Amino acid sequence: MRKSKSFLFVNLVSIRRTLPLIFLLRKPTFCISLSTAATNGNSCSSASSEIASEMNRGAEKNGLLLYYNMFSFYSQKVVMALHEKNLPFETKDIDLNNEQQYNPKFLQINPKGEVPVLQNNGKIIADSAKIIDYLEDNFSNGDTPRLMPTHQNPEVRQKVIYFRNLIDKINGNVLTMGSFIHPEFAAGVKKVPFIAPVRNALIKCLLFLESDTNLAKNLRKYAEENPEAREMLLEKAENQEKKREKLLKKEEFSAICNQTEEVFNKVEEELSQYINDKKNWWLCSELFTVADISLSILMVRIYQIGMEPYYWTNGKRPHCERYFNRVQERDSYKKTVPSAFSLIKIFFKAQMPLILGVSIATAIVIIIGGYFVVKKIANK
Repeated sequence: MRKSKSFLFVNLVSIRRTLPLIFLLRKPTFCISLSTAATNGNSCSSASSEIASEMNRGAEKNGLLLYYNMFSFYSQKVVMALHEKNLPFETKDIDLNNEQQYNPKFLQINPKGEVPVLQNNGKIIADSAKIIDYLEDNFSNGDTPRLMPTHQNPEVRQKVIYFRNLIDKINGNVLTMGSFIHPEFAAGVKKVPFIAPVRNALIKCLLFLESDTNLAKNLRKYAEENPEAREMLLEKAENQEKKREKLLKKEEFSAICNQTEEVFNKVEEELSQYINDKKNWWLCSELFTVADISLSILMVRIYQIGMEPYYWTNGKRPHCERYFNRVQERDSYKKTVPSAFSLIKIFFKAQMPLILGVSIATAIVIIIGGYFVVKKIANK
């Protein structure tokens, strides 16, 4: 009897543990925004007409249309800036996991095949920094606050520019992949979306462990299929291979971590000066600026990949830790960084047919398991 119960219990536990992995790895999977992520070499021709219609609609309609991915390190900077400036905008999600950014229609608006891209009245702006600058130059009146404090003294403006440039030198995607390959640098708990199955899949992509995940190879194929974007895609393929070789070397990644640590040393020093009536100031002033957006999104990614103990927790940099706790309370942060609940909603919406099928299969397994338990009891 005890053995039978144990048998059923083990099978139920195995089912419970396996289902999330099945859901996660089934296509379409989470659209992780890393330049090294790729699942196959097929162009997304089925999405071409959808993107084309979005492009035409955006050209005909006034307003801001953002091509992005909610998990993209660089997309999140733009989304946070849009929310900070209280600007209404529409979005078009680009499925990076299925390489939708390399279909011909999207390459027409950004030959690099990268997000984010902003479309405004027929004007196309690519690159997160350029998009934020465009928003600042063209939408900074009335209820749309400035992210660059032009009304303050030149010293404050120079400080904002200095810290923004300093922080933007850190490539969040490189830091992310390096932490997967060299996990000793990431002692903290990994958060959604960078759970173990996702990390393992991305490592396969980076290391080219499977032929259909060789992004450099796929980029060269896309380059030949899209002559207008050929030069940029070939350059990107070469950079991808260089990045791979660099990240595989522990000393190279250690140097990247040290560079990031120097950034946080300077941030901590700056924040430590804000005391008394300035204790609630942000990085450069009492205003939340473009420098704060860069810092916030970098800290989000470090937190998600479990590297926060390396940089600010456990009393290492208390002012940085307090800063991150404060920034998580901002509305722009909550609207930019996907919560676990929002990820679950997106996931279940995409996977509902499979979930229903597996639910039936699970019920069958439980019934069969129960049958054998009853049979064993009856034979005793």
